[in-house]
Amino acid sequence: MAKSMYENLKLLNIELKNHLEEIKDELIKDFVQVLKGENVDYLRGKTKSDMKALYFEYEYDDLDIIAWGADQKGNIITHTMFLPCQKKRQINKSENWNSFLPEKIWTAATDFQEQYGEEDDFDDFWDEYNEEKYRLFENWFFECWKKAAEQSKVIFDAYFSIHDTYFRTDLNTFKTINDDEIAERYKNN
Repeated sequence: MAKSMYENLKLLNIELKNHLEEIKDELIKDFVQVLKGENVDYLRGKTKSDMKALYFEYEYDDLDIIAWGADQKGNIITHTMFLPCQKKRQINKSENWNSFLPEKIWTAATDFQEQYGEEDDFDDFWDEYNEEKYRLFENWFFECWKKAAEQSKVIFDAYFSIHDTYFRTDLNTFKTINDDEIAERYKNN
């Protein structure tokens, strides 16, 4: 595989880092509002006082972030929220594109997969690219969460993970926790 093509793949994460920096303040604002119970659409009969925990998940491929609130029994009490709430219009964005990950990055990564997917060393390069992408994204998310928690001065149990996983990051301790441990926290409440 041509080294220059690998360098182009690495540039995608630089573009992602720039994108994350551009929308950082927007996500912090959204977190503050959610922590304060603002812009949260509760299910019928539920209110902020019913909320015990917030859950945040992201999609593996496009990094779309969803969130919801849960009560002490782990029951969902809010409609799903998509974050950031006000998605920034992207340069050269097609009318159909609405993912968190900029279309330019998605298209370039897809082209890379199609062009080099059969190469012997593709998996190593692709794994390295994705590891860096998720590290950048998760660290950005954690940084935004910390700033929002400081600004809002509201504390909720909150968990972050990739979509449909057993393990999550506790956003108050930044340690890994699993769904059974979370359920145990609320068992006697």
